[in-house]
Amino acid sequence: MRISEMFYKKIDRDIKGVIKVGQDDDANIYQELDEYVVTNELRGYFSDFFEAYKKVLLATPTKWASGYPASLAAVNRTS
Repeated sequence: MRISEMFYKKIDRDIKGVIKVGQDDDANIYQELDEYVVTNELRGYFSDFFEAYKKVLLATPTKWASGYPASLAAVNRTS
């Protein structure tokens, strides 16, 4: 067995070292997302973030004010 046969993806594929601003074609975006690996540590951070986000969304009924910078902050409906 060859080392290259041990991997799911071809090991000699073109891998971009850095994606620059403006390189937003579908192939680059797909490759970036396809190659992304979520480690156990990242999974924990994502989980903590979304749990906190969910608590905020469920805790206070809100509406969004339009315009800048008011659009960046939620406004309590009772005010």
